[in-house]
Amino acid sequence: MTTLRDVRARAAELGATVEDEKVGNHHECRCEAPHRFKWAGDDLHELIDSTNRPWKPDYADMLSRMSYGLKPCDDVDCEWCNDL
Repeated sequence: MTTLRDVRARAAELGATVEDEKVGNHHECRCEAPHRFKWAGDDLHELIDSTNRPWKPDYADMLSRMSYGLKPCDDVDCEWCNDL
C-alpha cells in the first residue's frame, strides 16, 4: 500500500514539495514541481488528488504520475513560474 510517506520521499528526491491537508470531510494532497519545472506526464506544475473522508487521496496514483519525471517549463509567459 502506497502512503503519504512514499509520496513525500519521492517528492524530496525530485526537489518537489507536498502539502496534505484535511479540512472537515475534505482531504487533499498537492505535489508541486520545483520552480520552473512541470510534471512531464501531466504537463502541470502541481499534481492534486482529493477526496472526502473516510477515504484518503490516491497516493499510488500520485506516485505513478510522478514517475514520468519532470520537464522544464518552456513558457516564457508562464504565470505560475513568473508569480514568484
